[in-house]
Amino acid sequence: MIYFALNNDGLIYNLGDHGDWEAANDSSHDLMLEPIWLLDEFEAQNWASFIQEQIKETKQTLETL
Repeated sequence: MIYFALNNDGLIYNLGDHGDWEAANDSSHDLMLEPIWLLDEFEAQNWASFIQEQIKETKQTLETL
């Protein structure tokens, strides 16, 4: 499964394919990251969909004002 790290610098980093959360976390530290949140590919897709939908809804709301 592909894992990502939301780092303390506000950026999201692709950690690559790992067998579990611990391996992904170890990888983040090997990359000298200081993650505040680890997420798997499914959670990342959920975040992306939510953000895209919120942008769309906000733009639609602003157009009606």
